[in-house]
Amino acid sequence: METGAAFYVRQGDIYILKLVGDVRYTMGCALGDFLNDLFARADYNDIVVDLTEAHSIDSTSLGLLARIANFNRERFHHKTTLLSSNVDVNQVLDNLGFYEIFNIRDTGETISATLRQLAIHDPTKDELTRIVYEAHRTLSELNPQNREAFKCVVENLRAKVNER
Repeated sequence: METGAAFYVRQGDIYILKLVGDVRYTMGCALGDFLNDLFARADYNDIVVDLTEAHSIDSTSLGLLARIANFNRERFHHKTTLLSSNVDVNQVLDNLGFYEIFNIRDTGETISATLRQLAIHDPTKDELTRIVYEAHRTLSELNPQNREAFKCVVENLRAKVNER
């Protein structure tokens, strides 16, 4: 299994987030912090997500991507472009309703600027619990199928997050 990594670059007034390898919940806290910082900025007009080199992606990471879709829709009033050429990843995106909230393109477009790697740190148990909860809550809000699929996860994690 190839360890996942996250990269980003600003090209003009667009930020591109590129996730590669096996994208797992262990990247969630660093990715969530990056998104929080990015969402607070006002010097760009779009965020594009590139999954063309992702081999797999878990539900926590997908929940973070759904946050990007929600943000783009609210702030920029359009769907987020998501590039994905992996059939297995695309199937997961379809199953979770991502074709409704993203413009998904099966392409391997190249990024001309130099990518910067996002530093992934070892999160604490509390940080992981919080990010996994938030991500699954976001996925649950997308549609009734997700709400049912992640109901137990969200309820169990909500109790743990509220204990702290």
